[in-house]
Amino acid sequence: MQKDVSIILVNYKTKDLTKQCIESIYEKTKDLNFDIYVVDNASYDGIDELLKQEFPDVKFIQSDVNDGFGAGNNHALRVFDAKYAFLLNTDTILINNAIKILYDFMESDPMMGAAGGNLYDENNKNIHSYGNIFDLTDLFIKTFPLRIFFPKRFKKMKDRGENKNNECKSVDFITGADVMLRKEALDKAGFFDERFFMYSEEAELQYRIKKAGYKIFITPEAKIIHLHNKSPKKRERMYFEFLKSKYLLFRLCYGTKQNLWFIKMLLYAGCIGKIFSHREAICNLFSFIAKDKIEEN
Repeated sequence: MQKDVSIILVNYKTKDLTKQCIESIYEKTKDLNFDIYVVDNASYDGIDELLKQEFPDVKFIQSDVNDGFGAGNNHALRVFDAKYAFLLNTDTILINNAIKILYDFMESDPMMGAAGGNLYDENNKNIHSYGNIFDLTDLFIKTFPLRIFFPKRFKKMKDRGENKNNECKSVDFITGADVMLRKEALDKAGFFDERFFMYSEEAELQYRIKKAGYKIFITPEAKIIHLHNKSPKKRERMYFEFLKSKYLLFRLCYGTKQNLWFIKMLLYAGCIGKIFSHREAICNLFSFIAKDKIEEN
């Protein structure tokens, strides 16, 4: 029998957080036919033994390489058998029956391709839960001091995605920390683009889901704590991945033979001012762009 929801967690050296997250899933999730997948991104931190001992029903997938968030999720997305996939960060804790709430919300509209809930920090403060995808005009305005001339676009840029007004509304994308995806939408749009290591991969995927005709909404009734910055990070490596992801996002969503030079010029211009504080990351970005072989849209 097909499950209602397959919950997918990607572990990278977060064994204790993964355990805490799974405990919250079992504690809070009611009236739903679900299963759980845990993908280990080559951290080999003992998560397999922990699952065998404490959560034997959880389906475990061992990846031999750490190719990032999207690639990790793709391992489970290729094999799950449910109406929806719910991607959940290991550093999250459910506050309420959030997964059932999101399931019911998705069921209310067959064209709902993705949905997410409100994320909170440990002090119950609203944090980043959704985002807007900037177009090339937005990138141009942000790169140069032109925001005063475009107040409506500037308001969009200032939106931090914290949903403080507790609105149920259409958005460009739900943060990858807690996004429910319709399997039918994934069948049409595809899975994560594995050229992203981390950052913006969920935005690019949901851009394709919207392009396929589906809706993306945030609903504040579903509530989840997100424990930020609990995973291991390396400063320059992560800043490079952040910059690379922005380039890939613009390149894949808006890149054509005619405007590719414009995208590259704007990214070069936006990075010049930070060359001294992030020299390694920016030099790596310029090298990545120079070697870019992505086909134009």
